[in-house]
Amino acid sequence: MGSGPSGFTGVSAKTTEEAEALFKRAIQTADREQQDSEHKVRNIFISFHADDEAQVQLLRAQAKREGTNLEFRDYSIKEPIEQWRTEVREKIANTSATVVMIGPETANRPNVLYEIEQSYLQGKKVIGVRIYRDRNDPIPEPMLRNKAPIVNWDLKEIQAELDKS
Repeated sequence: MGSGPSGFTGVSAKTTEEAEALFKRAIQTADREQQDSEHKVRNIFISFHADDEAQVQLLRAQAKREGTNLEFRDYSIKEPIEQWRTEVREKIANTSATVVMIGPETANRPNVLYEIEQSYLQGKKVIGVRIYRDRNDPIPEPMLRNKAPIVNWDLKEIQAELDKS
């Protein structure tokens, strides 16, 4: 019948050179897409008590300096509370996860609790980051109820926990 080992009996419209060039372009495109996905910045909502803002700024700077793909966003209250609530729901919707910076007063802050609840309502991953390793500051109740992972302040630990499904 004249078919080769593959059983194909038709005639290809492509020359060998055209087929090789097409294959190389497909491989290059796949490589670029993989590199792009590895370098995409993850938009992370960060929830914290205002008294811990200096530590949050340090975390942001550390993430940039160490070249992570994490971009921490906070939306501190700067407008009336009802307007803030609407805006924070929208901001959380545009992020992939929520990181809660856990300090001495975090568990008692109504706005932090609201941000955590909104994150869960929107199906976002929520993780806690202990600001102080040598302390056992209380975990916010919604995080306890949902068995949120709690990690130490270490960018590799934070990244690894965010990467889990």
